[in-house]
Amino acid sequence: MSEPRRSPERERLLAAVERVSPVAIAHAEASERLRTLAPAVVDALHSSGLLATVAPRALGGAESDPLTQLEVFEAMARADTSAGWSLIISAGIAALAGAYLPDEGVRQVFAGPFPTFAGLQVPSGVARRVAGGYVVEGRWAFGSGVRHARWVFSGAVVAPEDGAPPEGPPEMISVAVPREQVVIEDTWDVAGLRGSGSEHYRIEGVFVPEALTCAFPNAPRRRGGALYEIPLVALLAPCHAGFALGVARRALDEITAAAPRRIKAWPRLPLGSHAAFHMDLGRAEAKLAAARAYAFDALGQTWDHTRAGEPLTLEHWATIRLVQTYTTDVAAEVASFAYRAGGGSALYAASPLQRCFRDIHAATQHIGATDDAYEFAGLARLGTAELHPLLAPRPAAPGGA
Repeated sequence: MSEPRRSPERERLLAAVERVSPVAIAHAEASERLRTLAPAVVDALHSSGLLATVAPRALGGAESDPLTQLEVFEAMARADTSAGWSLIISAGIAALAGAYLPDEGVRQVFAGPFPTFAGLQVPSGVARRVAGGYVVEGRWAFGSGVRHARWVFSGAVVAPEDGAPPEGPPEMISVAVPREQVVIEDTWDVAGLRGSGSEHYRIEGVFVPEALTCAFPNAPRRRGGALYEIPLVALLAPCHAGFALGVARRALDEITAAAPRRIKAWPRLPLGSHAAFHMDLGRAEAKLAAARAYAFDALGQTWDHTRAGEPLTLEHWATIRLVQTYTTDVAAEVASFAYRAGGGSALYAASPLQRCFRDIHAATQHIGATDDAYEFAGLARLGTAELHPLLAPRPAAPGGA
């Protein structure tokens, strides 16, 4: 095995979440009003070191294992959903930029204090080759955290030089662009994850040097250890699963605290004295605990195979996709129970219950939690599933690194 199963940074990172959590909770309503993460929370994340949770050690990152990532992202989302979402986006993209950009690009991007990142890896832009790099044009949605990001890392299709349509799949790259060269659109007027600032953004004819680009979706690893041999979808799986589990746990925290004092209108008795509520709460606890155990098992298997240098099988891929969708579905079910049990008081904007309800349902719309994961798992079970390019293994690292 080339890497330890659990990161030595685990306790430090979880302690950092404990320090940031009071700040995130205190400014949760401000983030909602601003429709982007409140500056005090951004500052707290910066000083905590949590933004470097997944980045390579060579760049000042923790390079933490997937199980530690799951715990860290779960804990942050449990404290505050907007802070949790913003953290998983910036930390996840930091891993991609840090592990796969060329050396010169990394020297630029990671100069100074550890950077914040935003960006969408869906190739919504076009990159036209020019001397020394590319000219990039495009418009991307869901740029979570883009208003406080220092770098924006986005996917683009490379335009054929002769203008002819390519034979086979088009070439795709990821590009790193300074936030100052990105046009942010004021589009984030939404029901859920309001505090994440997930605006649309545009890149309008910006020159991007070759050093600030890498292949998409699975560039060869240029630095770091076995973690960065994991293909894109699996590498980012702890982010989404951890967020979902944290939101559901916060919802159960809130309804458990409210139950003794919430008086139901008809029987005029506290919610916490109702046998039906006891049963529903017990079921919700069991469902959430089972989903969490499933997430640890699935991510642990992926990590064990990667540490051993073994390729992921079709069954692994089915599980990786399932665990993201399933944990999100269970989290939405648990948060919905807690919200409904909360009664009329849960409607108010100040209620964390309504925020958990809205934000986890926003997360169900993410590409990482789509229902076709169940279809893919069924096809894999029947032996008829085919791997998507996003699930392809990474090529060998340059120079055998």
